[in-house]
Amino acid sequence: MPKRRELTDFEHGEIIGLYKGKHSYNEIKELLGHPKSTIGDIVKKYNEHGLTSTILWSGRPKILTDHNNRQLVKIVKNNRNKTLEEITESFNTGLNISVSSSTVRRTLHQEGYSGHYTYHQE
Repeated sequence: MPKRRELTDFEHGEIIGLYKGKHSYNEIKELLGHPKSTIGDIVKKYNEHGLTSTILWSGRPKILTDHNNRQLVKIVKNNRNKTLEEITESFNTGLNISVSSSTVRRTLHQEGYSGHYTYHQE
């Protein structure tokens, strides 16, 4: 069975509107073409929590902002011969947050600097 896309807030509103208009789940299914289980889940969230929009994705939020990423790239551009630990140290001294060298490595890789700096592991 193929995965379906996330319903938009408008589609959620349509389902809730039809439900409030006394339409059954089967009627809503026929009118909008969404699975009955999806309609049931949306109506249940509406009845229990009053939610008519999509809930944000779960997961751990990112520790670094776009601004932090730019600062990290700037540190690397100023001295490309620094080791990963030196880059991490420079980055952490300039900010109020503390990140691990793994976070710095992953961020630099996402920014396209995967082979431009030296790993120094002891």
